[in-house]
Amino acid sequence: MASSLRTKQRLRVRSDIDAAALRLFVEHGYERVTTEEIAAAAGVSPSTYFRHVPSKVDLLLRPLRSSSAGIVALFSAYSGSDVIAGLVEAIRAQTSQIDPELHLRWRAVIRAVPGVLDRVALITETDRRELIRLAAERMGCDPERDWMPGTTVCSLLAVVEFGFRRWMGETDENVALIECIDSALQSYLACR
Repeated sequence: MASSLRTKQRLRVRSDIDAAALRLFVEHGYERVTTEEIAAAAGVSPSTYFRHVPSKVDLLLRPLRSSSAGIVALFSAYSGSDVIAGLVEAIRAQTSQIDPELHLRWRAVIRAVPGVLDRVALITETDRRELIRLAAERMGCDPERDWMPGTTVCSLLAVVEFGFRRWMGETDENVALIECIDSALQSYLACR
């Protein structure tokens, strides 16, 4: 019970730090905001901040890592056997559950930080391997011997990555991330 409470408190502190950082980045620009200002805005000490944030750039990448883990969790809970349908459902559900305004603010900050987009991976390597393992399980095969689970997962993730990159470069500031991902997925599924 105490461990569960500690976990909830840790998640709340991280959420407070992330929200404060994003607000300050939007208001003042990423480069101008100090870690001390983020800690103060989140209501934590600098030492608490550094326990939760290894580097300032991690604040920009953490939402993607969280989203990556969310896709794995949703795909793991998927009860059907159609791997592509399950992955599409998991990706759409994860993308849709985040406030579009939050996506737009995050995109504005990412665009303003030179080189950070090159460090962005929609799915961590660990989560990619887990998605392949789960796909292989649903397909009834060994992911080490059969290429189908890996090519299926990686192909679909490449399509989503393309949709994400299009969204990042979108000139219409009001286009939602889910719109670009849906367009990429629809195009991919139409070709199958």
